[in-house]
Amino acid sequence: MAFTGRIDDLRDKLEELSYQGPLTVGTLDIDCFEDLNRKHGRDCGDTVLVFVGSLLRKNLPENTYITRTGDEFFVYSTEYRSENILMELEEIRKTIAEWTTTCNGVPVKVTVSGTVAEMPRNASTVEKLLNSLSEGLRVAKKQGRNRVLFAPSEKEQKMVMKTNYYLRSQLDKLSKLARITERTESSLLREALDDLLRKYEL
Repeated sequence: MAFTGRIDDLRDKLEELSYQGPLTVGTLDIDCFEDLNRKHGRDCGDTVLVFVGSLLRKNLPENTYITRTGDEFFVYSTEYRSENILMELEEIRKTIAEWTTTCNGVPVKVTVSGTVAEMPRNASTVEKLLNSLSEGLRVAKKQGRNRVLFAPSEKEQKMVMKTNYYLRSQLDKLSKLARITERTESSLLREALDDLLRKYEL
């Protein structure tokens, strides 16, 4: 099943499917799509979108849904685990990388980047699952594009956030304190935040 829609429509569909059991979602995003449209025209971009969509429909296993929002394709299923979907998307990624189209007489090649996540293994809610996919796609682009990766879990995302805000020495001491007090790092950080708010009478 395939359709083009808004991200809100996709979110509603994923919410509906999440009640049926484990839900796996993968995404493929066309690399540098805006540059492609600007350089070769929107007709060229449309040709690429049609090709990628057709490739997904023809090659993904049964009971897999496909939605396109802009230049990003989402595939999702309650029948397959993230490992299965990642392997499928990796094969499709390779096929796209080997494909060439012609736009205004000029040969054009494209690549895609992708990521896969699973609920509840990677995230506890659909919103967090979509956030995990966004982060996974960002990492794939940052690593050089033209690749499909497993998206980070909620816990891994929190660690990324922590390392952005705190010194390594602070995090090491926080981890040590958590072991000593037999508490979680999150609860200790909440306690520290409560103390800070009380200090400033907020």
